[in-house]
Amino acid sequence: MPNSKNPKYRVGVIGCGRAGTGRARAFDMHPLCGVVAIADTDPENLELGCKRFGVPGYNNFDEMLKNEQIDIAMPVLPVRPNADAVVASAEAGVKAIFCEKPLTASLADADRMVEACQSRGIYLAAGVVISSHPDYQKAYELVAAGEIGAIQRINLYSVNNQGGCHGLNLVRKFAGKAPVDWVIGWVDGDPFSDHEHPYDDAKTGFGKIGGYIRFANGVECFSNYKDIGWKGIEIVGTQGVIYNWNNTGLGLHLLKNDNTERGPAKLREVEGVFEEYDASERGYDDEGWRDPGIPMKVIAQSIVDSLETGVPLKVTTGDDLRHALEIAIGLRESHRRGHAPVKFPIEDRSLVMQPQQSRWHYKKDVLGREWYMDQMRQMRRD
Repeated sequence: MPNSKNPKYRVGVIGCGRAGTGRARAFDMHPLCGVVAIADTDPENLELGCKRFGVPGYNNFDEMLKNEQIDIAMPVLPVRPNADAVVASAEAGVKAIFCEKPLTASLADADRMVEACQSRGIYLAAGVVISSHPDYQKAYELVAAGEIGAIQRINLYSVNNQGGCHGLNLVRKFAGKAPVDWVIGWVDGDPFSDHEHPYDDAKTGFGKIGGYIRFANGVECFSNYKDIGWKGIEIVGTQGVIYNWNNTGLGLHLLKNDNTERGPAKLREVEGVFEEYDASERGYDDEGWRDPGIPMKVIAQSIVDSLETGVPLKVTTGDDLRHALEIAIGLRESHRRGHAPVKFPIEDRSLVMQPQQSRWHYKKDVLGREWYMDQMRQMRRD
């Protein structure tokens, strides 16, 4: 298939399935980017993706990377092949990579992915997660600027699945990305399982993860996976609180302490700082494409900004998700050791934490073709 596109930043899609299609659309919408090639091992996905974007297709990413000049590689895959796709893209000489969450299952693979990019000066953005939304970027800046005073503690209410890519990633960012000193943790399942839930040869799963995290700058976090009616985060400072009752969506709030004298805090909400939570469905444009969503469009713009100006990525990176995975593994490792403290960095990089089956394996195989193709139809009204 001839390719007439000539964007400044040529995007190569690795996996044009239910998630990859929407992610690719975000780049294709950007005035400096364009999808120029697709690689997918599923012939059905490949045919549909090539038709929708009007680009050539390849049966695997090695072929695409060999035959196409790619500036931005976009692997959106089951977790199992993710590390190899990212490393292969880096070795092929791309300038930036966006991959999906979870990053990978083992610390060794996470190290391999991040180091393959860092050693070559390649930007690695990772995961469509709410932590990349402009509201959260604003919240990190407010905390760092002392808007709520000195941070006393962070309370996290989360099951911490998928290698901690949601809650634990947020905790580390609100702690200023300080190094973790040590953790004490527990799980509600089998701490000696390497699987989040039983599947394949695993008879048990480790399940939900919680515990205590101590950062080197003195910030401490208590993470609780009990069902208390919400899954949220509270950043508690000496002069206020920032909180959200859903750490996978919008709805941040800022409370300030107006009491300048000794005595109980008098917290008032500061209006207009953050967007209100909006549960409405994303709409479709005139071409029939479903809106990729604000976080994904922000990710595409952030990658372009970094390529254009050399500034660090503002959105969640592969290194961020590597640290989140390490915290999750450390909490489980503490339970394995009788809830003893686990010092960081963790020395044993072979430790593994496989996410749920539908993340590790191909969703079409796990959930069925009918469900999967219905999801594909929702990406564009062809």
